[in-house]
Amino acid sequence: MNRIALHQSVLHPLDPVALVGVARGAGLDAVGLRVAAVPDVEQWWWRGIGSPMLPELVATLLADRVTVLDVGRVPLGPELCVVDIGHPYGRVLELGTRLGAQFVTVRAGTPVDDPTELFARLAELAGRFHLRPLLSPAAGTAVATLEQAVAVVDRSGVGTGGGVVLDVVPGRDTAATVDETVVELGDRLGYVRVPARALAATGTAPGLLATLPPQVPVALGGAEPGAGADLDVPGHIARAVALRDAVDAMLRHPQATRS
Repeated sequence: MNRIALHQSVLHPLDPVALVGVARGAGLDAVGLRVAAVPDVEQWWWRGIGSPMLPELVATLLADRVTVLDVGRVPLGPELCVVDIGHPYGRVLELGTRLGAQFVTVRAGTPVDDPTELFARLAELAGRFHLRPLLSPAAGTAVATLEQAVAVVDRSGVGTGGGVVLDVVPGRDTAATVDETVVELGDRLGYVRVPARALAATGTAPGLLATLPPQVPVALGGAEPGAGADLDVPGHIARAVALRDAVDAMLRHPQATRS
């Protein structure tokens, strides 16, 4: 079964402990956490592994039996060429390993910087913390498309030590194109990310992820800024349940409904 994770962006402005509680209440397996590169998280993580949030969050993860899929994010910048755990990338890596995360997400910087060399450097550092770096394409950066992200990972020479995040958007992508892309990516695919805003706008997309290998996680993310800000915790849980059900429908193969 594919692990389904709830990213912190979907529940902003809830804190990480509340995020875990919502995930558990919605029957979700994992969460994705922002720990750097986003101003809103500084209140929780500015002290890195010395942050008071860390022991409380670890205790909640263990009690609720929820895992951390990924932590993020690390910008690919020249600071990676200097080993200094005081940089934000050090915070991400240290917190990631303390929280038992599987992946660390990465975003390219400006076109001035060489993303290939920097990604290779980050992969080396992440390996020391038992984390796998995943390059996430983003408009306006040096890696704006999935094709560019794959090229950077391939040229970096890190092999299965690095990979990419695949964005699948209901209403834009088809089951056939998703299947083809997943096959082409092979071991370079870290996890699939489905934007919550697209699910809210288009509803379910049955079978869209039906051929996704069972070891590939699916993360719910990409909510609009302020989405759900007016909800209480039960409201967030109800929303997360609806999102989980939509992803379940996407993962269910059409033949699974036949008697």
